[in-house]
Amino acid sequence: MIKVLRPCWISKLEPFNGLWRLFENEKPRGEYDAVVIAHNGKCANRLLSTSGLPLLTKQMKVPWFYYCNNFLTHEAYILLFLLLTKFPAVNDQRLELSSVWALLAAFEDPLPIPLLDSNAAFEGAFVRDVDSLSWMGNNTRKLFPMQTGAPECWTFFSTAAYGKRNKVPQENIPKLTAEKVKEDMLGGVEHALGLSEGSLQQPIYTRVQLWGAALPMNTPGVPCIFDPLGRAGICGDWLTGSSIEAAVLSGMSLANHIADYFVSTQDRPEEFAIGVHDDLNAVEGHDIGQFPGLDTQTPQVAEAQLTPSI
Repeated sequence: MIKVLRPCWISKLEPFNGLWRLFENEKPRGEYDAVVIAHNGKCANRLLSTSGLPLLTKQMKVPWFYYCNNFLTHEAYILLFLLLTKFPAVNDQRLELSSVWALLAAFEDPLPIPLLDSNAAFEGAFVRDVDSLSWMGNNTRKLFPMQTGAPECWTFFSTAAYGKRNKVPQENIPKLTAEKVKEDMLGGVEHALGLSEGSLQQPIYTRVQLWGAALPMNTPGVPCIFDPLGRAGICGDWLTGSSIEAAVLSGMSLANHIADYFVSTQDRPEEFAIGVHDDLNAVEGHDIGQFPGLDTQTPQVAEAQLTPSI
């Protein structure tokens, strides 16, 4: 029987007599034979930094300036970013994460969406050749396909390039930046739909948020990472891509790998090491992740295009 405890935020892990002790804000959360980390970025790096697992820490390490996002002013963060861009040797290149802006907008009337060949409007689409927009999804049509006469709610995502240029502390977004991003992304929607400038109806509600550590831009390209000497492993979609399928396959791979390790004689534990020494290579895919089986390889054009996801 598997017991799942939630909500529970593990803040510390430490070795003890061949086991792992887990803590939630100094509150003991049990002792375990092995540890699985299904996360990446700052939180996982923080957790691993004092764990005594140097091989896993190395693979999860993000450039140190990501930590500055929480406490620097907007101006100081931008200055730091420009310095690192000009002098890249200063930056310890490891796991790199993209940044993407998300905009939630509600409209009183349905947007003028082009119809598919089946004369049906799409629920979501990838947007090409629009700097401030990479994806648009109709939440209302997805969740309530038969609903009419109600406001229409959409989610829009920016490109990673736009997110990088307009990155600010995500916990303290300046009002001027939030307003600029909103206008830029709504302008992108207008352009993607082929509307004339200023003709897009004004939303009745909006909310913008920076996804500061969105998706890894590089990966070791293995289904999971496991350190048999530390009895600890890492799984997640980012190891082989950025999709739901990749997340499921990674979790299953690590579970099977740990099971094989514990039923073995453990005379040669190093044979069960996986991913701890692999180099990180660039990840291919869309700005919001990978979508296996979806063919969106259409000819490049000079004007904005919508590629329906269904």
